[in-house]
Amino acid sequence: MRQFRRIAVLMLLVSSFFMTGCDVAQIMDVVGKIATGVQQAMPAIKGVVDAFGGVASGTAQVPAANAPAANEQAAANTANVVTIDPNAENVGAANAAAAGTNQAAAAGTALGAQVSSSIRALVGSTSFRGADVDGGNLACAKVVSTALKNAGALSRVSLNCDQVVADLRAAGWKTVQVPPYQDGDVVTWTTSRGPGRHIGIIVKNGSSFQAISNSSSERTPRATAVNYLPITQVLRKV
Repeated sequence: MRQFRRIAVLMLLVSSFFMTGCDVAQIMDVVGKIATGVQQAMPAIKGVVDAFGGVASGTAQVPAANAPAANEQAAANTANVVTIDPNAENVGAANAAAAGTNQAAAAGTALGAQVSSSIRALVGSTSFRGADVDGGNLACAKVVSTALKNAGALSRVSLNCDQVVADLRAAGWKTVQVPPYQDGDVVTWTTSRGPGRHIGIIVKNGSSFQAISNSSSERTPRATAVNYLPITQVLRKV
């Protein structure tokens, strides 16, 4: 800025010299007026220079007249910002998962009660003495799958323990750790013929549990202790 001022004064002096015909008094008068004008113009010149510098550096201030519009734009930008709390999302997902688990457990308990009621209704029945089950000697799978079908847990009756277990797994039943038992659990036992060769359904009797399965000697379904044979596995709708 200082260099610009010196050059401007020098140019004015030269111009004044040519315009006044070398009259010293007139030159000094013109120079005085020019110096005064330059001094008065300096704040405006400085303002222009500062403004250009601010634009170049990106730090120019918004004029007061434009301040409301800038504030409105800032408010609009703030309004469009959506804050997401990841912890809130995790809590929501956990609650939804817990609700789904509780609903599935409730549905499994209701189905278990239906299965338990269905197998109880078959105790003492003489309907399982046909030739297809050796006169009632090998009717355990037929008894259990009939009870499950009547309760809506399975869609068919089977004559083989392994087939009943496979159908249950296909329907969403899983092996569970016991105790505790639940009403309507399906249990398989190990016999002299191997693991899982006998099958029954667990029912609640007061505060304890029993199992209902076909009796080969009586050729009819009857209640026994849950562990009257070594347990192979227990399946439950979960």
